[in-house]
Amino acid sequence: MIYPLIPKPQKITTGDTVVFTLTKYCEIIGEDKFPKAVGSLKKFLSESFSLELLGTGKEKLYLELSDEINSDEGYTLSVKENEVIIKVKTEQGVFYGIQTLKQMLMHGDLSLCSAEIEDEPAFSYRGFMLDCGRYFFTKEAVFTFLEIMALHKLNYFHWHLTEDQGWRFYSEKYPLLTEIGSYRSHTNFNSVPHSGYYTKEDMKEVVEYAHSLYIKVIPEIDTPGHTVSAIAAYPFLSCFDRNMVTATKWGVKYDVLCVGKESTFDFVQSVFDEVTEIFTDGIVHLGGDEVPTARWELCPHCQKRMKDEGLKETGDLHTYYLGRIGKYLRDKGMEVIMWNDRVKEYMPDSSLCWQFWNTDMDKKDMEGEIKKGRSFIISPEKSYYLDLPYGLVDLKTCYEYDPYIEGLTEENRHLLKGIEACLWAEFVPDMKKAGYCTFPRLGAISESAWTKKENKSYEDFSERLDGYYKHIKAINMNYATVKQAIPTGIRKTASKLYWERRRLCWGGLENLITNKKLEKMYGKKDKKND
Repeated sequence: MIYPLIPKPQKITTGDTVVFTLTKYCEIIGEDKFPKAVGSLKKFLSESFSLELLGTGKEKLYLELSDEINSDEGYTLSVKENEVIIKVKTEQGVFYGIQTLKQMLMHGDLSLCSAEIEDEPAFSYRGFMLDCGRYFFTKEAVFTFLEIMALHKLNYFHWHLTEDQGWRFYSEKYPLLTEIGSYRSHTNFNSVPHSGYYTKEDMKEVVEYAHSLYIKVIPEIDTPGHTVSAIAAYPFLSCFDRNMVTATKWGVKYDVLCVGKESTFDFVQSVFDEVTEIFTDGIVHLGGDEVPTARWELCPHCQKRMKDEGLKETGDLHTYYLGRIGKYLRDKGMEVIMWNDRVKEYMPDSSLCWQFWNTDMDKKDMEGEIKKGRSFIISPEKSYYLDLPYGLVDLKTCYEYDPYIEGLTEENRHLLKGIEACLWAEFVPDMKKAGYCTFPRLGAISESAWTKKENKSYEDFSERLDGYYKHIKAINMNYATVKQAIPTGIRKTASKLYWERRRLCWGGLENLITNKKLEKMYGKKDKKND
């Protein structure tokens, strides 16, 4: 039997004869040592097969600790006559062995042929990002995404909680962030209001549920750009104390946090204080990309900050902000991640981990950052952005992207932490569209994250997709067919044209008009723009 496992184990051999059939009488030996992993299996059996284990028969599932397993996340799995044996170093390894077993049971309708599997992940960081700033996803929907992550052996949930179009993190100190900033009157050209936010209890439940699946949660509070929703709630955060509303169109906005005011830093630090109380995994994402300097050019507070700090260019304010907030978070014991942005000499210090999305960056710049010792998470927009239409990022392109960026050597290989799939939500308003965008591409990305490069093959992956779809159907998620995921001809062209409509919703003209008005009011400064 060929098991269509995704992600593919590092080593697997199978026979053709059924030697094990799981019935309600199957006994689990070692259940008391590994409650989370066994709970995942029992939940799967109940939901997929309406099967509750009694544990009194001849079939045995052995869960054993073993010194032979080197990786904390690694496992071996053996299927023999009337028994399945999973050996691990830690319970986390059992959990991933169980995820593999679930796929095998689904494929064989609870009957298994003999098999020997040796497995461990290629990368320690295997992430998935969900953008809840553009469109709000309920707590229950987030739980579903976490279950999906576990199935794909992903272990870091990057939760994008704030955007120009919506602030979803409830703050006790700044309640207007969600009272005002979580609501927008409409989206682009429709007339439908949109709102939603997570209470502190909601977020604690998400963290607890994620931990039960061996997933760490990384909250993102995107600053100093992408903050119109915060400015709408608290105008003092802007350069000119302007009264604004939460953004209703997509795209980069000129209105960003004022880096010249101390009150801005008091606000950001206080919010992150609340964030780090809830999210206990010691990692935060501060966004940090796409920060136009147009307002800073005109702002007397920002210009004074430049003079006081001896900054040469307006763009240096960006670095000043990232360095100051980054240090504040590191002093609290946090690991800090930011999106990679344009590289100049004044880029922030190398302790900030870069999430690499901007594939237009010059290779020499990347090599320079590697030499500085900067660590990376790989999330290239043209390969790992799940919201992009299949006409721009088809399944094969997604699978075959090589995350081993140029400039890495055996000596600095440790700087590449891992990879992450990103589901942005500008055009993903609900779970139906989310499923269509995510599957089967998440299977492809998870295989790049888990399966070592030498064991990967797109042709082999393609042959396993039928079995993969069976599992996706079982969890009631929408998906794209292979034909849709690899469009050709008219379908591919139509997909690209459909995506280009986003330009109508980007609000760039509004930026320019507003900026001209402010220039007349405050006078354009003769400073270099970033």
